[in-house]
Amino acid sequence: MNDLAGRVAVVTGAAQGIGLAIASRLVRDGARVALVDVDKDALAGAHAGFTRSTDVIALAADLSDEAQARAVPDTVLEAFGHIDILVNNAGVRTVSPVIEHPLETWRHTIDVNLTAPFVLIQAIAPHMLARKCGRIINVTSIAASLGFKNRVAYNVSKAGLEMLTKSVALELGAHGIRCNAVAPGIIETPLNSDYFQDAGLAQLIREATPTGSWGAPPDIAAAVAFLAGDDAGFVNGATILVDGGWSAGKGY
Repeated sequence: MNDLAGRVAVVTGAAQGIGLAIASRLVRDGARVALVDVDKDALAGAHAGFTRSTDVIALAADLSDEAQARAVPDTVLEAFGHIDILVNNAGVRTVSPVIEHPLETWRHTIDVNLTAPFVLIQAIAPHMLARKCGRIINVTSIAASLGFKNRVAYNVSKAGLEMLTKSVALELGAHGIRCNAVAPGIIETPLNSDYFQDAGLAQLIREATPTGSWGAPPDIAAAVAFLAGDDAGFVNGATILVDGGWSAGKGY
């Protein structure tokens, strides 16, 4: 466990799955956390699950709306006084062939997965700069470098998020701010649990992953917690792959 006592984190897409696991881990490590999600009902349920409720607030926001995204830090600062950690985890994905992918879907995916993190960084980084410290962690995907069929907008948005990570690290690193990314591999979450009920697909994933299994949200949360803590003070502009070796190579 890291010692994050006294630190404040903003975690987007925090109502379930990977986001909720990240928020739970940061709270366990001593941080106070703002849970941000567009799903009000799921957000309320997630918030109710924290026993240290005074250290956790829930903020419903549609991050594809610039005004709502830029309003996030004001609410968090009012509640906690400062912001030390930003975890851009919220994301959407639509499966369809590239030639049939609706432009509206493309735009929404880019808005949520890439533009929203950019807007939140713009809104929150000035507060970190004033304190000369901060951690920005973007949750990308192995799809950023190893594209998946029928997920063109998702692939492109995650690749862009990795470059956003490097760009922010380059510009803000000298001011005490570290910006890094975590790239999950195949992770079982409530949104994709049906995949793993398909015996053929489950076997394919096992065979394609050197560890012989898929991951779970706490695996991603552990990497985020490391990057949020002091032990990662010299890590900047990096992407940590948490994929069981999926992207290491393929046999034949």
